[in-house]
Amino acid sequence: MSSSIESNKHYDLHLMIIFMSLATAVISGLGIGTALIAEVARLGVSPLSIRADTLGDYMTSPLAIVYNMGLVIGGACLMLSMLARYYVFEDFYSRTITVTGATLGVLIVLIGIFPINFLEQHRFFSTGYLICTFVLHSFCFIDYFRKNSSLSASLFAFNIIGLIFSVALMYLLNWSTLDFDPCSHKAHEICWVSLVMWVLTQANILWCVLLGLTMRKMIKTQQRQLSTLTFASN
Repeated sequence: MSSSIESNKHYDLHLMIIFMSLATAVISGLGIGTALIAEVARLGVSPLSIRADTLGDYMTSPLAIVYNMGLVIGGACLMLSMLARYYVFEDFYSRTITVTGATLGVLIVLIGIFPINFLEQHRFFSTGYLICTFVLHSFCFIDYFRKNSSLSASLFAFNIIGLIFSVALMYLLNWSTLDFDPCSHKAHEICWVSLVMWVLTQANILWCVLLGLTMRKMIKTQQRQLSTLTFASN
């Protein structure tokens, strides 16, 4: 009876991880995508020449409020997902990953609250987000090789992408100003800072999607095992 209650408790927590992870991806993705489409229509330039963080500028971006609210709500969903994960994976290393993920969610919320108009705060929180992203993907990379890892192969692939592009973005960052130097490119050319930033953003969004799908697979396995045990006991 107690094992059944424990399984049902984890069932609910797994569902919370699934829905909140997918909500993080969908809400933040819609906010970013909508603001990007509006900005491309306004400027008539390639999306890869637009830095993602400028979409939150209330002075220039037509749908800055959509972008910023997408970050605030998406970050809050990530925090809730990590809260549930904290009680599902109870070993120290898994909880270290979870706390790092929750910190990332907090920083995403703060970036939405303090967009690029609040330059000093935005630079501080954006740099924190970048460092936290690198740390999270590093922890997850190591976790994949641990016994009973919760990471799937597809999730591990996006960890590698996130790790590579977070390192690239940290390399491009001007650490004396906590900002990126302006791109010297023509209107329809690619800005490398923007390109790396967009790849990292999309990798993080897809990472959240795969986290939800991985939990969905785990919950199906758990329920099959529970059904087998129940049948055997009868």
